[in-house]
Amino acid sequence: MYPTRCVHTISQDDNSVLSLAASDKYLFSGSQSSRIHVWDLQNFSLVTSLVGHRGSVLGLTLSPDQLRLFSCSGDGTIRVWDTETLRCIYLIQSCHDVGDIFSMIYSSTANMLIFGSQNTSIQWYDFTDPQTHGSTGNVPVIPLNPRSSQKSKFFESPSYEDICDEVDRFPAEDDLIKCVIREKNVRSNAHDGYVYCLLHAVDIPNIDGEVILSGSGDGDVKIWSISNSSLKLLNTLHGDTDKGVLSMAISEDGYLFCGVQGGDVQIWDLETNQLIRSMMAHTDDVLAVAIRGSGFVSASADGTIKVWNEEFEFRECMDDHDGIVLSMICSQDYLITGSSDHSIKFWDMPSPAKPIEQFRRTSIVQDAPSSDTLLYVLDKWITMRTVSGSPKCKEECRRGARFLKNVLQQLGAVSRMLPGTAGRNPLVYGRFSARRTSNAGISTSESKIPTVLVYGHYDVIAAQNEKQQWNTDPFTLTGKNGYLYGRGTSDNKGPVLASIFAVYELLKEGLLDVNVIFLVEGEEENGSVGFKEAVNTYKDLFTDVDLILLSNSYWLGEDVPCITYGLRGVIHASITISNTLSDLHSGVEGGAISEPLIDLIHVTGKLVDNNKQVLIPGFYDDVSQVTEYEKKLYDPIVNWLQTSETALSQSRTQHSAITSPTLSDKSRTSGTSSSSSPRTHHHNPNHTCCDKRPNIRPTQQNGPLDKEKLKQELMARWRFPTLSVHKIDVSISNRTIIPRCAKACVSMRIVPDQSIEDIAAKFEEHVRQIFADMHSENDINVEIQSSAEYWLGNPESRYFKAVEKAIQKEWHMEPLYIREGGSIPAVRFLEKFCDAPAVHLPMGQASDQAHLHNERIRLRNLHAGRRIIKSLLQDLSSSNNNMA
Repeated sequence: MYPTRCVHTISQDDNSVLSLAASDKYLFSGSQSSRIHVWDLQNFSLVTSLVGHRGSVLGLTLSPDQLRLFSCSGDGTIRVWDTETLRCIYLIQSCHDVGDIFSMIYSSTANMLIFGSQNTSIQWYDFTDPQTHGSTGNVPVIPLNPRSSQKSKFFESPSYEDICDEVDRFPAEDDLIKCVIREKNVRSNAHDGYVYCLLHAVDIPNIDGEVILSGSGDGDVKIWSISNSSLKLLNTLHGDTDKGVLSMAISEDGYLFCGVQGGDVQIWDLETNQLIRSMMAHTDDVLAVAIRGSGFVSASADGTIKVWNEEFEFRECMDDHDGIVLSMICSQDYLITGSSDHSIKFWDMPSPAKPIEQFRRTSIVQDAPSSDTLLYVLDKWITMRTVSGSPKCKEECRRGARFLKNVLQQLGAVSRMLPGTAGRNPLVYGRFSARRTSNAGISTSESKIPTVLVYGHYDVIAAQNEKQQWNTDPFTLTGKNGYLYGRGTSDNKGPVLASIFAVYELLKEGLLDVNVIFLVEGEEENGSVGFKEAVNTYKDLFTDVDLILLSNSYWLGEDVPCITYGLRGVIHASITISNTLSDLHSGVEGGAISEPLIDLIHVTGKLVDNNKQVLIPGFYDDVSQVTEYEKKLYDPIVNWLQTSETALSQSRTQHSAITSPTLSDKSRTSGTSSSSSPRTHHHNPNHTCCDKRPNIRPTQQNGPLDKEKLKQELMARWRFPTLSVHKIDVSISNRTIIPRCAKACVSMRIVPDQSIEDIAAKFEEHVRQIFADMHSENDINVEIQSSAEYWLGNPESRYFKAVEKAIQKEWHMEPLYIREGGSIPAVRFLEKFCDAPAVHLPMGQASDQAHLHNERIRLRNLHAGRRIIKSLLQDLSSSNNNMA
């Protein structure tokens, strides 16, 4: 792409260019001298000058059909010009002294002209109201607005004498229609500051129809709806009172860009009404912003024009103007700017890359089968690098969330984005409503319609490919040998879309007899930060939930479907040992001081013994006993492990949740190997049972596949607590330096019926006691950083049985009931919040490589998951009718 370059410059007498508007034929430029210059866009020549205003022309805008030009002025009036005859046809005045009129917009739908002024009011003229129609005759003398004589920061205002001289040269205006705005069309004190800019938009996020956005010197942006020839305030975006809003532009994907005093550009997400970024774009006031391609352009009183890409990153700067850049517009062919240097410049900008298709209003519902549409949508979604916790991917995450919201809307859901905590990714909410009556003909008044909440996440783990471990581009959906490769295909974009399209099919077929709510977060891979707060804020959206459904894990192998009924909880903590000294040389100070790293090694070494037993007093006290029913659930798993080829295959043992020494023994005899789980942040394959766990010590029988031993190994990974030390960081890493600070990251996986508060307190007390017994000269700090509760479902409940039935229908075999050693923070919280049980339905296989290179999902599994959920929802409806 070549850089932006100025291809033509025209001079506007000796006057600053305050405003611009362009039709297909003409460029109109408003001047400080009260004239409007008309330029031919074919040859850049001056056609004529429009006279009539008695003050600086501060704003220009065209009607959509380009037949009318509207101009507003420092003289407190608005004029309407015929763009064919280039004559003024209307003169519009307020019934109040409004001062300067800074901005205006015209709504062709409502046939209204709306303007913002110096007296903080917003007023409108309704061309359809017969009582506001003016009359022809002598134009009244428009007195000079005393406020207009004040010196502007950017240019000299015309003197009173200059204006009087100009009045004498005006042509006759006998056929001019004079109009006065009615009192009812005045919104006094619309802001607490001058109303500098107005913006007209249609169908912005969460608001259908026409809206007006007003920006003011008070720092706020207000959103108004146009209805019944009036304005209604819908929302206020509260900004900084020291940074008045001078200019605005809105992108197709719902971002509002505000140029403000001081040089910043504020970026608001209108989906969530959050200020997501305030950029130090310029060194002086930002007087104009415009959308260009997938990015935006800003112009400033510092004399520069800057171009920004879709990630809001700086791309280039143009400083050809010799003065303040006062105005800027985008025409079909050019970026056009006007300046206090009396020039207008035409810029040829490189063609931007085609923006990602957002499906904001364009329908994605086609005649093709929904399975094909599912893949089409997944292909688009995978390209979005929704990596949570990465500042570089922050805007991409929001685009991914917006994309999902729009897909839900197109498929028939009521959908919106819910803001997360400050600086975090939003949640996506969607609701599909059941049809009015059930299959059994029972009316909604006679039987409560079940409501299912489907939980998932759209964020993904970063796809590092420096070592070229990916065989394909991780952010391009690639099909090969029946599998779909790409980051997020299995975790969790693929299963989320399969669930959505299952509901869509039922809706399309007229068979949706349950309400289905989708709640898809963007911080799951980052600890679900802000999830609880967001759900609590919008609790009214989640009433009367009967079942929580999620699909965020995998089968044990390749050939047998599973149902997950339990997850361990987790406590993340840190231990820091430090002193007030600087980093020291070991050859000088070694042996003379207490070394923080050595102290930390002593402390961590007393957390777990050689038998892998956690040494914290009382750590196992509240661990629930293994019931006979639970033991029986392990029997089919052990039988499968002993007989299935995929249980011992290279791919399965490398990527499944069970990598036991027992299996490794058999793997070695068959020439295969084993390693750890792909969800390494969830699973800890190094812990086995300990002495204090009743009835779980491995048997001493010989044979590589002893059933009891396999059970114990599975329980050690799934249903008993553990403690792991993940890493130790030091203040300086050098083989001759004694670091002044050492920090260990520790996690504890907790299980029923352990309490997070109790275990955290016992952990801190134990660590501090170990350190106190050392009589060290150093200091210690123990911090509990985050936690998540365990979750345990009831496999005997009707909901688990309904899922089992749907799985059997699809795969023609009974699923394995499994637990996982990892944690999903949202599950137990949602159960408590909704007072409803959760069921976890894994869709992917053990070899899906989630979190690793070459992540994939089998196409057959994806479509099977869609059909299973579809069948489940139908069964829940019929079961509810039978109960009724």
